[in-house]
Amino acid sequence: MLSDRDRRIIADLERQFEPATQDVPFPTVTVLCVLLFLTVPLVMLLFSWPGLLIAVDVFAVAVAYVLIRRHRSRRP
Repeated sequence: MLSDRDRRIIADLERQFEPATQDVPFPTVTVLCVLLFLTVPLVMLLFSWPGLLIAVDVFAVAVAYVLIRRHRSRRP
């Protein structure tokens, strides 16, 4: 039979050696940044400044949407 102290020590050791199971979200913001970086020259070539401003606005809205969804999903 184990005493209470021994049980607590064993439980502590088990907690220390458990693998970390944290969910790492997909790097959506990074992917959006790469897509913006790749599309800027093409948009600038085809649509000039107005097209670039629209593309940057769409990018900002997409990043804001992703960040808001992540923030809301982490709430208890």
